[in-house]
Amino acid sequence: GQLIQLLFGLDYNTAVVVVGILMMVYVTFGGMTATTWVQIIKACLLLGGGISLMLLTLAQFGWSFENLFTKAIESHKAGEKLMIPGSLMADPISALSLSLGLLFGTAGLPHILMRFFTVPNAKEARKSVFYATGFIGLFFLVTMVLGAAAISIVGTNPAFFEGGQVGGKLIGGGNMPVMHLTKAVGGDIFLGFLSAVAFATILAVVSGLALAGASAISHDLYARVIKKGTASEAAEIRVSKIATICLGAVAIVLGILFEKQNIAFMVGLAFGVAAAANFPVLILSMYWK
Repeated sequence: GQLIQLLFGLDYNTAVVVVGILMMVYVTFGGMTATTWVQIIKACLLLGGGISLMLLTLAQFGWSFENLFTKAIESHKAGEKLMIPGSLMADPISALSLSLGLLFGTAGLPHILMRFFTVPNAKEARKSVFYATGFIGLFFLVTMVLGAAAISIVGTNPAFFEGGQVGGKLIGGGNMPVMHLTKAVGGDIFLGFLSAVAFATILAVVSGLALAGASAISHDLYARVIKKGTASEAAEIRVSKIATICLGAVAIVLGILFEKQNIAFMVGLAFGVAAAANFPVLILSMYWK
């Protein structure tokens, strides 16, 4: 919603509704094939765009990580405290808890679990996990560089703040620094490209989650629990499409209610739920007789 608000000047609520409806239409008519293709294309564009942005950013600091982080420390009000873990890792138990939550949460996310059923056999599943975790690890390192660069470049440029006052409210809110960084180092064309990639990422994730939710409702709850295995395939698909529309409506309402929330905190929350609820079932189904 904030991304579209920043790009097209649409009202936040309208933007969330537009994205929600687009996702519902996409999943209802495209199903697993459409969702898989948008995820493949999004992954390639996101990795390519993110690494390109990192290289453009590093060029601004003479290809030196030392210069990058020194400038970030100088530019940020926290100073050297910027380089130590934040309040979420204030004590060893919290640090361990968050680390385990993010690790097991990734394994327990519904739209990631679904991908295990789109490979031909166990060998291919292991191989795909190996490659995927490598790419995920690489991208996490890229975001660390982008964060430090945004502090130095965006945080000191009055053009990116409302009223042209550094230290004021950032245009588009606290979730938009990387988009502003893209404009600062790559201009409007690169901003347009990365915004499209970010939009494709949003669509890929929400469509994957909607598909996972809809299939759980239609296949597990409706076919197995309510109909006790007597439901026809056509009835399952019909229930799946109705579930997609219902889940989309709930997502739109929640998206509007959570407008002011920090995305990083929300992600941590989602990973926490996945690690606590889904991952134990996954691990027990593999190792517990």
